[in-house]
Amino acid sequence: MCFACRKAVNVSYGATGPVRCTDCETELVVLPHRFRPPKKREAEKWATAQYLVARGFWYQHLNPADFPDWTSGGYGNHVRFPENLRVAKEFVEAYRAHKRKNL
Repeated sequence: MCFACRKAVNVSYGATGPVRCTDCETELVVLPHRFRPPKKREAEKWATAQYLVARGFWYQHLNPADFPDWTSGGYGNHVRFPENLRVAKEFVEAYRAHKRKNL
């Protein structure tokens, strides 16, 4: 994922070392398959994704049963990640104990 170019790139499974964007040479952020990149023109959604990743939320599964007060975004048996900054700030606060520890 290149946040600078707003571009999603498929990375080979098992790739080692840093992977760079083919356009701007920035190191890519590798997110799991659960992340669905927004369209390039959806700047707010890209900014929200970058905000979440920078705060340790890499689109990993979060179980809503662990968070009874956060019921608005569940789907299936996992919590939906927000798509705008206002909700993302609430999300980060609500789930702060479950952020990725080793960045």
